[in-house]
Amino acid sequence: MKSRELVVALAMLFGCLSGCQKPMHFPAESMAPSAKAAGAFAAYDASGHGAADFYLFTDANGRVNRLGYNSAGQVRSMQYVDLDTLNKKNLRHLVIILDGFGYDVVKDYYDHGGLRLFYPPSRVISPYPTMTDTSLEDALGYVPCEGFEAEYYSHSQGREVGGTGAYLKGADEPYTQLLQYRASISLDGPSYIWPRPIFDKEINDAKKVFDGHETHEMIAYFVSSAGASTKEGAAGQRWCLGRVDQLIHQIYWETRGQISITMFADHGHSYTPGTRIPLEGFLTRRGWNLTDKLKNPRDVSYIRFGLETYASFSTTHRKELAADLIQANGVELASYAQGQSVIVLGKDGQKATIRRWKSGYSYEPSQGDPLKLKGILASLTPDKDGFYSEDDLFPATLMHEYPSAPQRLWRAHFDLVQDPADVIVSLENKYFSGSATLAAFAKVASTHGSLNRTNSTTFIMSTIAPLPPAMRSRDIPQHMQEITGEKFPSRK
Repeated sequence: MKSRELVVALAMLFGCLSGCQKPMHFPAESMAPSAKAAGAFAAYDASGHGAADFYLFTDANGRVNRLGYNSAGQVRSMQYVDLDTLNKKNLRHLVIILDGFGYDVVKDYYDHGGLRLFYPPSRVISPYPTMTDTSLEDALGYVPCEGFEAEYYSHSQGREVGGTGAYLKGADEPYTQLLQYRASISLDGPSYIWPRPIFDKEINDAKKVFDGHETHEMIAYFVSSAGASTKEGAAGQRWCLGRVDQLIHQIYWETRGQISITMFADHGHSYTPGTRIPLEGFLTRRGWNLTDKLKNPRDVSYIRFGLETYASFSTTHRKELAADLIQANGVELASYAQGQSVIVLGKDGQKATIRRWKSGYSYEPSQGDPLKLKGILASLTPDKDGFYSEDDLFPATLMHEYPSAPQRLWRAHFDLVQDPADVIVSLENKYFSGSATLAAFAKVASTHGSLNRTNSTTFIMSTIAPLPPAMRSRDIPQHMQEITGEKFPSRK
């Protein structure tokens, strides 16, 4: 869950909702008799005159590849647009980014007939921790974030920095410079309380920007989908997808198909109601001193900003802190950097070392198998030094409990942000870490952050062309360039 102080959320709540409107006017439901009469997949009364005037026709795979327009409401006077014959390079490109949608929910929505103007969704594995800012920096190929969240421990300054003020200034979101639409940050907090009306407002506002600016590419980021996910889980996400479907249908109707659309999300979700993990008391009982400045050997900075299924810590004694944290109820994995390696701890004394060399990674369990990779690695061939190619590891672990774990853990400690935490823990889905004040008021039906598959696996889909069935977030710019023929984001 994206973080902000409760007081900010409540202060903005009534003001923001007073400006929320109903979503676009396009009908949500198809006129089934009219669709059947025309042999169409769906038919809509787009003009509101009481008769179907916009039809969607599908190919053999169930993708909408042809549009039908009829202002008179008569099938025999239909005008058709074949989408596959359009020159996609000449079309405007709308990019929709949703916050926190798992692949399985989107694929199920697609399989039940939704979003059929797109090619089928592809799996995307987010970086770890599975957080919005780091994931979108990867997906948009922009500069690395300073920390995992808007609040983090700065080793150069020797203290915790950032927080609510930094968040409200967008200091943790440099990628917003690439967006043509992003709601006011002041709406982020209220969106966790009343996500649906704020999501409707975002859709309306983004549509106005789309209509008013003839840029070749428009990127719109809808943050309130995170609130729907957190408050309502999969049900809230399906509702959001329905609203997006309406928006897309309206745009295709208004432009007569002269548009291409790509949609993706930043990370997956836990889809499990969560309880706040009481790590403060646990650490205190173990003799640790929670502080915002590290001065003594037992000092620890514990970042509690959002409500997420991971937690980050800074300390001068990484090994000792990780050894304690892995024993806490609800902590699934703990990791820390040692030299140029990452040490991963699991329950019951399990321990493994991850090393990187060129484009490969080694995984060396010294006790147990904390990442449960022995069976998978036995089917792969390492190089002469025992390193496995990232290109081999990624597909082999795609459906594993911890997808692409060696690469993602190594990046988390060395390469993902400018100032990484010293110790990172991945929590069980039923627990979350974060602000006690926020947790007292927020309903958490689902959240994100951990290394596991549900938190890590999101989606991408496009109307331009089919994308590879699976990729990492940082692969998105390359694959988008391959189907568009231009740099992504295009910045034009």
